[in-house]
Amino acid sequence: MSLISRLLENLRGNDMPEERHAARASSPLLMVEIGGYEHRARDWSAGGACIEGFAEAIAIGNILSGHLYWAGDRRRLHFAAEVMRLDPGGAVALRWLDLPLAIQQEMEAHIG
Repeated sequence: MSLISRLLENLRGNDMPEERHAARASSPLLMVEIGGYEHRARDWSAGGACIEGFAEAIAIGNILSGHLYWAGDRRRLHFAAEVMRLDPGGAVALRWLDLPLAIQQEMEAHIG
């Protein structure tokens, strides 16, 4: 476990239940590129996303980074996120740690 992951876990505590404060959406389609592989977001919000088809070995608390973009959009915006949950079948719940203001505002506009 990385130093950042350990620090975040200490701040969060081990017994905190999952809490989704932000409304979630699935449209428009958000793509999450990590390590050169593209993943579809099953749902997303300005607080995080759940991506599908993740096959790499990771653990809760890991910090991932890559690029976000709307399907069909040429912009690739850098992000950093913490792994919050791992589901069977390769779904991974992420909490944004560093989300570009442009995409955050677009997300909020889509959700209303």
